[in-house]
Amino acid sequence: MNDRSIVLTGATVLVGEALEPHGDAVVVVEHGRVTAVGPDAPVPPRARVLDLTGHTVLPGLVDAHVHLGAPESERGGGPRPPARTRAVADWFRFQPRKRRGFLRHGVTTVCSLGDENAWVHDFRRRAARGTLTGPRLLIAGPIFTAPGGHPVATVGASPDDDWVRVPRGPEQARAQVAALVTGEDPVDLVKAVHDRGDPRRRSLEPLDPRVLAAIVDEAHRHGTRVAAHWGSLADLEELLEAGVDHLHHLEARGPLDGWPEDLLAEAVRRGVTLTPTLAVTETARDTRVTAALCERAGEFADAGGTLLAGSDAGMPSVHAGSGLLREVELLAACGLTPRRALVAATSASARALGAPDVGAVAPGRAADLVAVRGDPLSDLGALRRVAAVLRGGRVVVNRIRNRERTR
Repeated sequence: MNDRSIVLTGATVLVGEALEPHGDAVVVVEHGRVTAVGPDAPVPPRARVLDLTGHTVLPGLVDAHVHLGAPESERGGGPRPPARTRAVADWFRFQPRKRRGFLRHGVTTVCSLGDENAWVHDFRRRAARGTLTGPRLLIAGPIFTAPGGHPVATVGASPDDDWVRVPRGPEQARAQVAALVTGEDPVDLVKAVHDRGDPRRRSLEPLDPRVLAAIVDEAHRHGTRVAAHWGSLADLEELLEAGVDHLHHLEARGPLDGWPEDLLAEAVRRGVTLTPTLAVTETARDTRVTAALCERAGEFADAGGTLLAGSDAGMPSVHAGSGLLREVELLAACGLTPRRALVAATSASARALGAPDVGAVAPGRAADLVAVRGDPLSDLGALRRVAAVLRGGRVVVNRIRNRERTR
């Protein structure tokens, strides 16, 4: 039986971008998209019906900050392996464990913020064609940084590596951005690292202001948004002046003791989003620092700013899928209601990242859906009780086989 027509019945469905709960609703999925939602939605003949009584259906989660990891380097020389061996190696090259981890936890879209450019484009094409089972991929491709910036000065990336771009001046920066955001397979957004580091440990070189301005201006000229890795308040001030769209991370060397009112007001006025990646901060900082950064994230939201949920999965101790669930829990610890925390991991991230097909259960949207046991609007722990996941209308996680029938 194929998954072209699937009907979910009996569940409470969190409908639309605001995740409004509709009890005992029907969700109809045809050809990979939601075609109807409501108590009286018509059921197509011979549809596959999943009884989800006692469950909640919500949009597939969106992780706004992940690192998928570069492939193994190809060794030159010697005969090529047989076709079957190459196929197996190719499958492993595209992170099967991470792909499964995301889907098992209901994460159906991820945003790659710093991976080998050619590889991640290939990864995205294969995922889009369905030859790889995994989440949808939004990609930034390589990271723009300074010669003495992260990750060149921190993890030894070479300026010649395909996962970084180290422009020598504004004109080269424009050319490099244009190459990424135009053509038949453009990136979804551009990432820039503008980070002075921590002078108590290691100072880093931020981008030259002229280069940063050129990166942002060229991306915006082609309708592409810019995400920025930052650390200090000086970094933040310059990023706002340059006009970036998204801020990623919230560091102790930044607004640990409070936001400067002018910078916070300017970020909110400009509609700049913040992805605090508290899940990765939590693994490296003491509880006092984590609590203070949660308070700062809450203040950003209270001031009218938009928080996005991003785990930084791929970093040590932050795993694919489970890392985002922890991020949602930490956003709630920042003072967000469960619904606002869920919006940060669904519709808000989809909207900010320019992915209008996902992030909401609504007619016409892609059928990326997750069913959980319980009510996540009252208990975010329900997110850890995944019963079923649909990705593009196909059931990719199914723990309710005894509740299926054909109608």
